[in-house]
Amino acid sequence: MTTNWQGIERGAAHRSALADLTADLESRPIAEAVNEAIPEPVGLTSELQHTEHGELAQEEPLVRGRRSSAILRKENIDDQLPPISGWQALVRAMTFGLINPKAGSEELRRRADIAAIQRIYSRPMMVMAAQPLGGVGKTTCSIGLGSTFGIHSALQTLVWDNNETMGTLGVRTNSNDSTRTVWDLLRVLGSFERIEARKGELSFYTRHQGNNSFNVLVSDEDPDRMKQIGVEEFNRLHTVLTRFYDTIIVDTANNTRSANWLAAIDVADQLVIPTTLKRNSVVSALRMIEQLESMSEHTGSPRYKELVANAVVLVTQGAGASSPTAERTELRRALDEAVRAVIDIPYDKALDTGSIIDWQLVGSPVRRAFERAAAAIADGLLHADAASAHTQTAPTTHGRR
Repeated sequence: MTTNWQGIERGAAHRSALADLTADLESRPIAEAVNEAIPEPVGLTSELQHTEHGELAQEEPLVRGRRSSAILRKENIDDQLPPISGWQALVRAMTFGLINPKAGSEELRRRADIAAIQRIYSRPMMVMAAQPLGGVGKTTCSIGLGSTFGIHSALQTLVWDNNETMGTLGVRTNSNDSTRTVWDLLRVLGSFERIEARKGELSFYTRHQGNNSFNVLVSDEDPDRMKQIGVEEFNRLHTVLTRFYDTIIVDTANNTRSANWLAAIDVADQLVIPTTLKRNSVVSALRMIEQLESMSEHTGSPRYKELVANAVVLVTQGAGASSPTAERTELRRALDEAVRAVIDIPYDKALDTGSIIDWQLVGSPVRRAFERAAAAIADGLLHADAASAHTQTAPTTHGRR
C-alpha cells in the first residue's frame, strides 16, 4: 500500500488504528499502553544524550562537511562584484561597462575587512578601550569603532562611557537634546531586569548617533555619583545592555585599579589600547599590559594574559606627527612584541576639534584605518567566541574520581 493515501483509505486506516488502541487501553493499564502507543521522537536519543550531571550533550554530527565547505568558501562574491574605486572603476565608467576590469587589490582588502566586521557571533561581544594615560585618543577611538561597526554591521552597537569620574563621550557625540546619563539608567535599572522590558524604553536613556548607526550611553556629570558605580552596578548594567545590544564598546578612564575598570576587564572579549608613539604613552600602555599579565599570575586565570596577547593597539597621530626616528621605531617594536596587531590611525582635523565627532565629516584615510582596526578586532572577537563555545561544550569533570 502506498503511503500517499487517498482520503477514504487514510480515514479507514485511522479508524482501524484508533479501534486497536482503544481495545488495548481497555485490557491494560493506561500508562503502559500509552507509552507503547506513542513513539519516541526520531533522532532525539541519537543526537542528544544526558551526561552524568544531567546536562544535554550533543554527539558529533554524522556529516562534518569539511570538504564541501572548503569548496564553498572559495566562492567569494566580493571577487565578482564590479570595482567601485581606483582606476578600474574609472575605466569601467568611461567605457559604460564595455571594459570591466576586476577590482584592485586594495578594494578587495577593504571588502574583506567589511565582511569581517559584518560577522555574527553566538552571543553579545564587548570591546574595551583602555589606556591609563589620558589624552591619547580613547574616546576618539571608541567613537571611531562605534561608527565603523554601526555603519558596516547590521548588529546593534553601543558605546558606553565607563569613566568613574566625568567622561567626555557626552561632549564628543550628539546629544539629540538628551540629558540622560548612565546614572539615570541605573536608577530605573530594575524595570529593565524584568522579562517584559523593551528596547524602545531602554533607548530613552541612550543617545542615537543618526547616520553613524550606533548609540551612546554617557557617564554622569557628577563625579561623586559616577564613583558609586562599582562592580555590582557595572555587572547589572552589563547584563541589561547585553540583552539589547550585540556589540558594546566600553570607553574607560585612567584608573586601572578602580572597581568599574576591573569589572569591565573581567567581561571584555577584546582589548583595544589607544596610544601615541611617545615615550610616556607607550610606557603607560606597557605598564597596563604588565598589570594584566600579573593579574593572571596572581589569580591563576589565563584570561588577562590572553586579552593582552590578542589586543589591538591603535597608534593615533597628532597634528604635528613626527617622522619615524630611532626612538619611535623602538617604541613601536615594543608594542609589536606585546600584542597581536598595531594599526596606525592618521591625523584628521575632524577628530581634533574638541567638540562633536561626526563620522560623516571624517576623511577617507581615517575611515579606512578604522575599517582595518575593526576587522582586526572582529578577528579577535571570533577567537573569543570560539574559545567560549569550546569551554561551554567541554565535558565537565566536577565530582569525578
